[in-house]
Parts: sequence; structure tokens; C-alpha cells
Amino acid sequence: MNSDVKDTFVKRSKVLSSIRKYLDSQGFMEVETPMLVSNAGGAAARPFETHFNALNEDLKLRISLELYLKRLIVGGMERVYEIGRVFRNEGLDTRHNPEFTLMELYQAYTDYHGMMDLTENLYRYVAKEVTGSEILTYGEHEMDLSKPFERITMVDAVKKYANVDFNEIHTAEEAKKLADEHHIEYEARHKKGDILNLFFEEYVEEHLIQPTFVMDHPV
Repeated sequence: MNSDVKDTFVKRSKVLSSIRKYLDSQGFMEVETPMLVSNAGGAAARPFETHFNALNEDLKLRISLELYLKRLIVGGMERVYEIGRVFRNEGLDTRHNPEFTLMELYQAYTDYHGMMDLTENLYRYVAKEVTGSEILTYGEHEMDLSKPFERITMVDAVKKYANVDFNEIHTAEEAKKLADEHHIEYEARHKKGDILNLFFEEYVEEHLIQPTFVMDHPV
């Protein structure tokens, strides 16, 4: 076996073990939820479909772990997580695969600031466990996980990198006019929040090298 391929398998195994070790130490319980579902919800994606002969029932492969985990939270399990395969019948490229491993966790009595704290600490722990360092190299970039992760709203990020302040934009028509001025393509159905996201993709994403939480996405 190619040594680089073997190293990837070894590191992946260590990453999964470290995630479990950290979450278990924080009082989370690992669960398994159904892969075959009647309603593939929890994400905007096209599911794979199959047929269950015994019950003569059409089923789908899950596209997310979300819905059953949230049921467990409602049922009284305050901290749960799952690491499992999900399936999406969509495009195939370097960032998308029809099946992949997803980890989702949920906890009661916190907010998104608490979840960001948890995520930040999880990343640091896993990096140290797997590589022995909180500084990682990816391609030509060096990422320092030891420093506090930046937290920035989507509006502020667009203002920072595109010099456009969406706080001053109040309607979809104004947002589309702004997009026209910046040669950003959009669809007729797009609203102000959609245009903000297009600006984010065009001007911001390439600059987010260091760990960053992007907050307050448009609804």
C-alpha cells in the first residue's frame, strides 16, 4: 500500500477515536439512528430511493443525522451525538461525494455561543491527539488552532472583504442592484439574504484560512 494512503487511513481512524473520546468526556452519549427512512429530511439534498419488499414500502437513504437526534433531545437525552454515513444523490467533485461520514451533536440548555466553544475545544483536542500539535499544515497554509477562533457575522465579513455594508441594504431590489454593480449573477427568486450569501462566496470565502466561525446567516 502507498505510504501516504496508509497514513490517511491511520489518521482518519485516530480522528474518529479522538472525537469520541472528547465528546464522551463531556457527557455526550453516542447513538445510532435509522439509515432507511420514509422522509429524508434535515438537509436540502436529493436522496437515494429504494423499496422495502417485506412491507411494500418506498424508503430513502438518509441525507442527514439531524431529525432523529433532535427527537432524542426532546425525549430527555440532553447530550447526544452520532458519527455515521449519509447519502446524497447529487453532484460529484472534490467537495461532494454521494456517500460520506457525518458527525452531528446536539445538547440541551445552551446556545450557539456554547456550541462554538465546544467545537473550538474539540478541534484543538483532536489536533493534539492525532498530530501532537495545535498547528496544522494544509497545502501552503498553516492553521493555528491554539489561538481563539475568529467569530464574525456574515454581514461584517462581507463589509470587511468586499467593502459593502448590507446593514444599509433594506430590500431585495437594492441587493440585486448592488449585485449588478459588482457583476454577481443571481436568480430572479433570490432575496436580500441570498444576495448576501453570493457576496460572501465571491469575496470572503477565499480569505478564511484560519479557523473562523461565521455567524448570523440570513434566514
